[in-house]
Amino acid sequence: MFRTLIAALAATLVLAVPTAAGSPVATSPTFLSQTDCFESTPDHESWLDSVQQNAGDKPIPKALLQSLVPARAFSFARSAFDCRIVSYSSDGQIVLAYVIRPRMMDASGKLPLLVYNRGGNGNYGKLDPLQVFMKLLPLAKSGFMVVASQYRDADEFGGNDVNDVMRLIDLSLEMPGVDAERIFLLGQSRGAMMSYLVARQRGDITAMATIGGVSDLVAGLASRPEMERVYSARIPGYEDDRQAALVARSAFHWAEQLPADMPVLLLHGEADDRVSVQDPIAMAARLQQLGRPHRLVVYPGDDHGLRGSWRSAHAEIRDWFKGAGTHPHGTR
Repeated sequence: MFRTLIAALAATLVLAVPTAAGSPVATSPTFLSQTDCFESTPDHESWLDSVQQNAGDKPIPKALLQSLVPARAFSFARSAFDCRIVSYSSDGQIVLAYVIRPRMMDASGKLPLLVYNRGGNGNYGKLDPLQVFMKLLPLAKSGFMVVASQYRDADEFGGNDVNDVMRLIDLSLEMPGVDAERIFLLGQSRGAMMSYLVARQRGDITAMATIGGVSDLVAGLASRPEMERVYSARIPGYEDDRQAALVARSAFHWAEQLPADMPVLLLHGEADDRVSVQDPIAMAARLQQLGRPHRLVVYPGDDHGLRGSWRSAHAEIRDWFKGAGTHPHGTR
């Protein structure tokens, strides 16, 4: 399951350590706590053991991990990035997050802020050390300050948990070396819903991108009825008015409320069996109707996580954010 992604990641991360790497910059004192990501696993061997032991019901053979995440990649990560696990308060809830910055600053002395919104619900899909290597470190390597919330334990699937992302953005903007003029949202699966909800409430988002993202929970429920169990368990008041609860979380139904000048990149696998490719196609058509900047990229035969096109998808995201929405409207 992990071979394609981690192999691409290894090729991405195993590079010469920057010669001008600076010292780590402390994160904001407004975080309740912060711990180095590698504090409990300071060497490659202990990291491998930890990932293997915490893989849950899908253990990864240590030999496979060792071949796909070699010691050189681990050493590079420790040298090139300041990676922290932080806790913060959101609506009185204690929430955990990752904060990762490359030690090399850009020419301006400030780094753009990239807010990664994970998929899943509850504990399912929570970010772990392996996902840090697969998803977050490559983004930081491209020159972004990367932050990613785990969301509160009382997950409302697009309810008050949206405040957890809002709060993390505000706290991140208090950290030194963060460029408040360049704030990007990257949402994967459910995280796309979170990104749309955040963007609707803020006027400072420069651009956003989605991977296998959902924008219409109403239509999605028709093709994947088993999601009703998640909605019923997570969304407050769902049984009282199901339609209203789903529409409130579906950007397709209120796309006109998104910032008019915020470019949206939609990346999706044609063979996605969790979120139909018809979802981003419909969202792109809606954005086109509104005259909003956007780009849709569909990867033939690929799945929900774009495992077969990860390098290409990463390049699309990097270039989209670096260009800050200078791409023309339309699809590919």
